[in-house]
Amino acid sequence: MWQKIDPRWFRVGVMKKWPCERYSHNQQQSSRFFVEDLEIRKLVESFYFRAAISKTVIRKNDWEWEVILFTAKPASILWKDGEKLKKFEKKLRKITERDFKVVVKEIKIPELSAKIMAEFACIQLENRMSYRRVAKSVLQKVMEKWAIWVKVQIWWRLWWADMSRQEKFTEWRIPLQTLRADIDYHFTTARTKYWVLWVKVWVCLSENVKETKKINAMDKI
Repeated sequence: MWQKIDPRWFRVGVMKKWPCERYSHNQQQSSRFFVEDLEIRKLVESFYFRAAISKTVIRKNDWEWEVILFTAKPASILWKDGEKLKKFEKKLRKITERDFKVVVKEIKIPELSAKIMAEFACIQLENRMSYRRVAKSVLQKVMEKWAIWVKVQIWWRLWWADMSRQEKFTEWRIPLQTLRADIDYHFTTARTKYWVLWVKVWVCLSENVKETKKINAMDKI
């Protein structure tokens, strides 16, 4: 079962909170909010492509609409005098027809974010670096920031191979079935010159509820 379930959604309500915080009066409004959230996330991924955004939190109620971007590089989102952020707000207003408040928050330890490290691996792979070297560098960067364990998986036709295969690189053990383990996960693709590679990254921050609360308070995540 642990091979098919996203470890983040598997722990929602136990170790993690919902990425969308909204209040709806009826089922029709709830479904409309759900479709709107998908469009907002697509816009964030396309407009800020690989801008070191760890996660996006969307908050909605009757009197407030807010989008919170947790990133390791706030300057790449704001740009000069907030020009890029203003363009993003205009596009967001066209899609939703509402005035969303966009808040940018900086994370202190980007190496503990699976999404940022997966994007880092994709950039290195697209620059024609060896996948073994890229995976080992990701393992080293994450373990230097006192993570419990980390796992990197790269697969498809590696280095012009005729048959597809997968390579796994792990550091320490992998407790994917324990709900008390705070695990961050991300899946993305690297569009190299010779083929498209799939990249998965798992990062375990802690295996204790109290330690997880301390880490989240430090990083403001």
